[in-house]
Amino acid sequence: MRSRLSRSARSCLASLGALAAAAISLVATPARAQVVEVDLNNASFHEPSETSQMTVHNPGATLTVLPWDWLSLGVHYEADVVSGASEPVKAGPLSSPDVISQASVTDLRHLVSGSFTLSRKNTSITGSYTYAKEEDYKSQSFAVIAGTEFLQRNTRLELSYARGFDKVCNTAYPPNRDPTVRTPLDSSKGCFTSDAKRQQLDIDIDTFGAAWTQSWTPVFTTQAMLSFGLLHGFLGNPYRGVVIGASGQVAQEHHPENRARFAATLKAKYYLRGLDMSVGGSVRGYRDTWDLLSQTYELEAERYMLPWLRLLVKGRYYNQTGALFWSDDYTGGEPEYGPRGQYWSGDRELSPLKSYLVGGRVLGTWKGTREQRLAGMLLDFSAGASLDVIQTKLEDFSLAGREPDDTTAFVLGLSVHGGF
Repeated sequence: MRSRLSRSARSCLASLGALAAAAISLVATPARAQVVEVDLNNASFHEPSETSQMTVHNPGATLTVLPWDWLSLGVHYEADVVSGASEPVKAGPLSSPDVISQASVTDLRHLVSGSFTLSRKNTSITGSYTYAKEEDYKSQSFAVIAGTEFLQRNTRLELSYARGFDKVCNTAYPPNRDPTVRTPLDSSKGCFTSDAKRQQLDIDIDTFGAAWTQSWTPVFTTQAMLSFGLLHGFLGNPYRGVVIGASGQVAQEHHPENRARFAATLKAKYYLRGLDMSVGGSVRGYRDTWDLLSQTYELEAERYMLPWLRLLVKGRYYNQTGALFWSDDYTGGEPEYGPRGQYWSGDRELSPLKSYLVGGRVLGTWKGTREQRLAGMLLDFSAGASLDVIQTKLEDFSLAGREPDDTTAFVLGLSVHGGF
């Protein structure tokens, strides 16, 4: 099973990002004729591997109602359908290959959220509530964004806050049991019931954000964003075990209970009128109290191939250091391998790594009028498809001395939008 910490933390950030996009589009767009918008999408993630193949389908649907120019109401549903296999035990190069085994992974997650946006002149406020549930994980969160525009609407400032209340199922070990003898969760059976062998642990997530969007000229725009997050609770994967002894002793992954994270992003986009094309790029820096430092660089270009058809291509480079307590082998000796204090992890997302992404998207958009609607009912319609290929280079991660073969991933996206 993949890192549940990253899933919960990204959910809060994704909620803020979606709210920001909705608020900007509503405030920056003149009063529209349609009162209902429908968005359907699906993202399929596939990680081919001979030993731990993983496939995730993420269908979603959003309904937005605009009864008045100053009010927007939305409801959203999505699901995660996960199937594949993974290695439940992290063993380093000094461990016996016999400890490595594959476990089948099947998971189904449902998410429902509701949102509203109030706008008056150049000011808006957007809020949302989200509830998600799967057999071994529950999540509730709310987010709010306040934004304003000035200087002839060329400048926009936003402040945001998101709060997550998550609960994760775990083995019901006594609170005073030493982490070195805690066993990983073997299955989700009995989770969130009265089963004495199961317990639920809290994860609290607070995310603060600020954004400044500036249109310098009719063809050049920049955006600067800052975010700060605080996480507290069980921040590991209850299913993952780590070999911590030379004899093959396995203990449940043990992470610190607190994590503060900070990120800064700068984006820029320029429109080339002669080519009818926009080019853009972004730089993002990240640092947290686990001593993980990362940089992300992204470039993209989008061009109108036809009046109704746009083509986008993009590339991304990502690089990170490992967490302070990361080690590929917790059974050997310092300094290259061996224990890193009181914590141990089998999460490769906490190890030093690089990743490369190349991708593209094609998007078709058609406009109608109130007198001449598309297909007799639509004021606007768009459909798109995207494909991203991600290659990850793990610099200090192995499974009993074997390099993982699940380092290439494909992400296929499909989307449809209709305005009535």
